[in-house]
Amino acid sequence: MHEYQLKLLDFIKNRKESDVGSIAEGTGLSRDQVIWAVEALLEKKAVNAEKSRVAGASLTKEGREYMEMFPEERLVRSLKGPLKAAEIDDKIGLIWAKKNGWITLEGDTVKVNSKGMEAASKGFEYGMRKILNELDGMQSIDDGYMKKHADEIKALERRKLLNIEEKGFIGSVSITEEGRRMLESEESEGVGQLTKEMISSGSWKKMKFKRYDISAPAEESYAARLHPVREFINYVRHVWLDMGFVEVSGPIVESAFWNFDVLFSPQDHPTREMQDTFFLSNPKEISIEDVALLNRVKRMHKANWERIWKEELAKQALLRTQATSVSAHYIYKFANAVRGDYPVKLFSVGKVFRNESIDYKHLAELVQTDGIIIGDNLNLAHIIYTLKTFYQNLGFNVNNPKEFRFKPSYFPFVEPGLEAMYYDREKGDWIELVGAGIIRKEITKALGTSKTVLAWGAGLDRLFFKALDIDALTTLYKNDIGWLRSRGRLKL
Repeated sequence: MHEYQLKLLDFIKNRKESDVGSIAEGTGLSRDQVIWAVEALLEKKAVNAEKSRVAGASLTKEGREYMEMFPEERLVRSLKGPLKAAEIDDKIGLIWAKKNGWITLEGDTVKVNSKGMEAASKGFEYGMRKILNELDGMQSIDDGYMKKHADEIKALERRKLLNIEEKGFIGSVSITEEGRRMLESEESEGVGQLTKEMISSGSWKKMKFKRYDISAPAEESYAARLHPVREFINYVRHVWLDMGFVEVSGPIVESAFWNFDVLFSPQDHPTREMQDTFFLSNPKEISIEDVALLNRVKRMHKANWERIWKEELAKQALLRTQATSVSAHYIYKFANAVRGDYPVKLFSVGKVFRNESIDYKHLAELVQTDGIIIGDNLNLAHIIYTLKTFYQNLGFNVNNPKEFRFKPSYFPFVEPGLEAMYYDREKGDWIELVGAGIIRKEITKALGTSKTVLAWGAGLDRLFFKALDIDALTTLYKNDIGWLRSRGRLKL
């Protein structure tokens, strides 16, 4: 039991009832410490306390400015004769002087009447100002005062000069049988909590302490944790690194050249339209520095698609729609830069952006992992083995054909292509995990290499459903602190 609670129970044990003030005086605790102890003991049913609701008032910054004089008072004191309403700058004073009946409007002319003359006199006590000043000195407002001055208080609140809040008030406090039992237990077994006050005062030296009970219930503590998306990405990263891959990265703001053209996507393909891609206005274009590469890609498009190819379309700036653009950069980089160190095994993990319709399984941004292997004598068997190893590390039963399988598939930049799928028991359907294949020779030739390149791209967002036991991707980005603290471990 806390020292404050113990002192309070010890003080009231032989008294029929006590109030907060007398308890504070008798125990040496502050009123706030007594109130805290009472509230804590009420939860334990160790005391009874009469609690009622009272109002508390606080003046706003503007309200404090009005304590000396209200705008309407200032207006009637300053008016020495008839004046056009349009010439009066203080509209608030004008409105309230009119409501109080202190002025008369004749057409657009303002005149102070007899009531206004009285309000402008030195001995006049304005009711609103009087109440505002009274409330500033009150710690609590009783019900009688609230009822008596209800109209004025409501007017002050409407004018945002005053804030009225209900607050709790503790009356008489008395000990219960449970409180006596707890006190006797503390006295026989000792104090249950060491406080900073005991340490600073040295009172702990004279106290008897309970034996420490490691099975006793304790307040929940929340250790620092990574966001689940970051935690999952880190796990994926470690899986690739354990498999001997090297991590690479690339720009999020990309040119259409690296996002589409290099990857054999024709310039009139539907995926390049605004409804699928986020094109940028600043920067609007990104230049392609390697003119030789630009010309090779241009020849690749004209030879295979037999259509007009425009450099200005290739320069368009966009948010990357696929992490394969990162792989394209590194195929180009390692085309002739490595001697005798093949195969080169690279992976990337990062955000990509697509102009999707938002629902429980689609967002405008998603996390994708891409990988490539550059080398000689590579084939689909190497891809299948690599992807099986990867997904086995993510908890999939890759050797059960009823749960995991590969099938042929088409992707513009690979030939042949395949995809891996898993069976979702809840939905009763096969769900695509990853698209993969051998990069087309047209692409590798344009990027300057004669090596074989295996490639794959996988969205990770769908795996969040399984790993975090959620039913909507939006859960990940709500920043619900309760869920972030209490969520379970990743299910891998």
